[in-house]
Amino acid sequence: MNEAPPSPTADSAGELDSILLLFICLIGVIVIFTLIGVLGSGIARRTGRRKTRAEWLGGIALLSVCVTVALYIWGALHVMFMESYNKSEACAKAGGAAKAAQVDRYSASYFPLRFTCRIDEGGSYDAAVPGYVNPAMGIAFVLAIATGAVSVVARDQNRPTSPTITRGR
Repeated sequence: MNEAPPSPTADSAGELDSILLLFICLIGVIVIFTLIGVLGSGIARRTGRRKTRAEWLGGIALLSVCVTVALYIWGALHVMFMESYNKSEACAKAGGAAKAAQVDRYSASYFPLRFTCRIDEGGSYDAAVPGYVNPAMGIAFVLAIATGAVSVVARDQNRPTSPTITRGR
């Protein structure tokens, strides 16, 4: 009798995690469209006059947040839709057929995004999530924080510091 080899198990990429991640991705898509709408309405409202430095930096911050969220969703989709066949195929693509044959289990991490093939000898290697996702997401996040902070400082510098006094006649 031929017995099928035991299939590698998943450590943390269970059904509940996938449902939660799908919900997070849905919220992320809503956030992206909302921020693009806010940015578009801000551009439409300010036509006919020159944009200030704070407005430009605020727009760049909003776009950076959109890019960060979009990159997270892109990487999360790679992790989320790993099925048994896809898992072994992703491990074979990342580490070669010889390494993939030694994989005894899988694990997933959602921050940073990572799908890991664990080898029975104790080693592991990453697969499935494109290598550019986490570094690009980090850069976009830092850019969003930096430009957002500078835009707030620039906006506050343009405000008058003393109260305006009006005299009645």
